[in-house]
Amino acid sequence: MKRIEYLIIALISIIGFSFTTTTVFAKNNLSSVEHDVNHASASEPLVFSHRGSPYNSPDHSFKGYDQAIKDGGQYIEQDVWLSKDNVLYVSHDNNLKNSTGKNINISESTTDQLSTVKLRNGENLHKLSDVFDKYKKSIHYIIETKKNAGDNTDTEKALVKELNNYQMNKNVIMQDSSIPGIKEFHSKKSQRNVPILWLMDSVTQRQYLEKINNAPKYITFVSVPLEQLTPKIIKTAHKNGFKVNTWIINTYNDNYNALKTYKVDSLFTNNTKETLKLIHKWK
Repeated sequence: MKRIEYLIIALISIIGFSFTTTTVFAKNNLSSVEHDVNHASASEPLVFSHRGSPYNSPDHSFKGYDQAIKDGGQYIEQDVWLSKDNVLYVSHDNNLKNSTGKNINISESTTDQLSTVKLRNGENLHKLSDVFDKYKKSIHYIIETKKNAGDNTDTEKALVKELNNYQMNKNVIMQDSSIPGIKEFHSKKSQRNVPILWLMDSVTQRQYLEKINNAPKYITFVSVPLEQLTPKIIKTAHKNGFKVNTWIINTYNDNYNALKTYKVDSLFTNNTKETLKLIHKWK
């Protein structure tokens, strides 16, 4: 009799666990990256939480990521740098003075040296693996590979390994300003279907148009700073089969210009809650 009671209790526990898991997933309402990218458009722009929630928390802190997710964000951004011993760390800059008060460079430091470095809110400087360990597949990631001028493609190679280790290839969008880096990343079989965002850097509209016309066709998004965006750039990008991204959205006017004037397909925002609110309002 007791054995039957134990089995019933175990069955109830399993059912309860499954129900809870399903409920959490439904509440998060996380669709696939593939679905989001395919549907990214002026009517359904894809929103990326730029460095988390930089107005209220340090860049790339768990607290900032948590706030962005609480505000409705489904894509949190990571800028990754390669340490001296080939570990990916999350930081906007190679030099950590602004974010930690320590005048040291990630690229010139080892894991042991970086393990004692704290963000200004007391959190550790996070490795990309720390971010994956915390959030797993409950959220999507948009990851920028960063490096100093003249660097090779080691950062992209390290990102490939990390994505494979964590089986995250279906949960990420990769972003890069380097075409050689993009080509290196895309050349790997396991990354062939990972959407890629090209962070473009030009001065004139003519330069942007020339780059867009010659860009690899497997790139998904071409990204242009909001102050340099023009209707012709958008038209040319769409004609070539690319979706348009812009950055960085700080104010109501930025949101208006990106979403109403230029009608971009995706954007990086410093205020996830406000941008999502306006998208909903203007639909």
